[in-house]
Amino acid sequence: MQTSRFQLGLIATLAVGLGFSLASSHAAGYPVGATVSMGSNPLWSVGGAPSSTETLTAPSDQDMIITDVHFSNTDAHWLRLEMQLAGATVASFVSDGTTDRPQISLQSGIRVPAGQTMTMGFDGYYGLSSARYTLSGYYAQP
Repeated sequence: MQTSRFQLGLIATLAVGLGFSLASSHAAGYPVGATVSMGSNPLWSVGGAPSSTETLTAPSDQDMIITDVHFSNTDAHWLRLEMQLAGATVASFVSDGTTDRPQISLQSGIRVPAGQTMTMGFDGYYGLSSARYTLSGYYAQP
């Protein structure tokens, strides 16, 4: 059985097409482009022992995106965290203190617009003497 030139050409063309379709393309991670700024590492974090009210102010030229929230009260009593922007509540979290140690990873994040201040209100059953919190996220161009 003989193979024709047409069959050989068709096989070669299909092989080249398969090779191009399996070739890898350039990868892009999130966030890309102008979304992230402040150099190569735009991450930030704050935390500590809260008073009843804490504030978080975004730089005048950068938005702050809160991606993770952790808070606890080691004396095994409930703790509440309420976050407000311009007087409106944007998030509220509660820990029962006995088994619950919230580690909240926000899929979209909470945006603090450039130059604005987020107010965080903390309240605990027996006060805040053993309360701790950590917020983290990244800077983004407005």
